[in-house]
Amino acid sequence: MTLDGDVESMLDAPCIGWCTTRQFGDDRCKGCGRQEWEVRDWSRLPEMYRRLRIIALAEEGFTIRHVQPIGWRPTPDKHLNLK
Repeated sequence: MTLDGDVESMLDAPCIGWCTTRQFGDDRCKGCGRQEWEVRDWSRLPEMYRRLRIIALAEEGFTIRHVQPIGWRPTPDKHLNLK
């Protein structure tokens, strides 16, 4: 990942910068969709697992850095159910 947050590889973490596992202790992040243990151990997980997990998270509809257009912003209400 570059310093400006751009993704260089499918191995980069899908984090979008508002991790509910770290801030609120959720088991699954409402931002990127990863489980708490995946957030914690991301860099130690096998490369193939990380690549497949990125694809699965995108298919589930989570906002991940790998597939977002330039200028995108996360929308917390999508997964936080704020209504």
